[in-house]
Amino acid sequence: MNNLALIILCLIVGLALQRVRRMPEDASVSLNMYVIYVALPALVLAEIPRLQMNAEALLPVFFAWGLMAFSAAITWFIARLAGWSRSITGVLMLTVTLGNTGFVGIPLIEAHLGSQAIPYAILYDQLGTFLALNTIGVMMAVNYSSGNISPAKLAKSIFTFPPFIILMLAFPLSLWTYPEWLETSLDRVAASLVPVVMVAVGLQWRMRLDREYLSPMLIGLVLMLVVTPAVALVVIKAMGLSGLVANVIVLEAAMPAMISAAVLAMSHNLAPRLASALTGYSLLASLLTVWMWRLLLTP
Repeated sequence: MNNLALIILCLIVGLALQRVRRMPEDASVSLNMYVIYVALPALVLAEIPRLQMNAEALLPVFFAWGLMAFSAAITWFIARLAGWSRSITGVLMLTVTLGNTGFVGIPLIEAHLGSQAIPYAILYDQLGTFLALNTIGVMMAVNYSSGNISPAKLAKSIFTFPPFIILMLAFPLSLWTYPEWLETSLDRVAASLVPVVMVAVGLQWRMRLDREYLSPMLIGLVLMLVVTPAVALVVIKAMGLSGLVANVIVLEAAMPAMISAAVLAMSHNLAPRLASALTGYSLLASLLTVWMWRLLLTP
């Protein structure tokens, strides 16, 4: 559970720095840019070559994309009914759709299901939510921040997004064995992502939200922590699936908002306070809700 301790500690550090007012006003923006241009690309290069594919591994990937499609559709529908602004809708589309299936998901999966479940969690994350972040996530962020945008400009935004460029390079590079010095360097740079992002979230997190953000945040928390895993569990049972892979799918569907999705929203100026609040509150709530979902699963 070391990853969870690190996340919570760095969140507290960010909140403390916000209180003492020693950091520049735009410090969180600079930290977010570091993640986008340095730490996230390093993580892609480090993790993609380590993936192992087999027939059973396709199940978590299939469910990851199916559940993201469901989450995006229901979030969009609720946003239309509620009449939310494009900025609020964009934040919800990113944070509800893209769960934190890596940095929070993997340690929680290991804690609840054991180390044998980690490979399936990695595939759910890397070929599901993480891949979606670098493609569809960028598309949604650009669309909701810029309004109507031409297909050419949208494509340019996706294909010039640094983590996406690196992702495309990482697959052919996976055929090459990294020298030890490069692998170590990538791991160390990638390891800076979580502490830097959580400090940035803490710098922007406000315990008291503006009234316009309260309803979207509560609905977002229910969708990501209750509704999506419930749908996953129902579909798993209807298909007659059980065992380790099925349990991994349900618990990954119950994860809080992806930190990198919140960074993407904040870097496009999509309701930054709502994005940071959803990240922080969903993280804290998930420590309880994921445990509760685990109790509903077969051993």
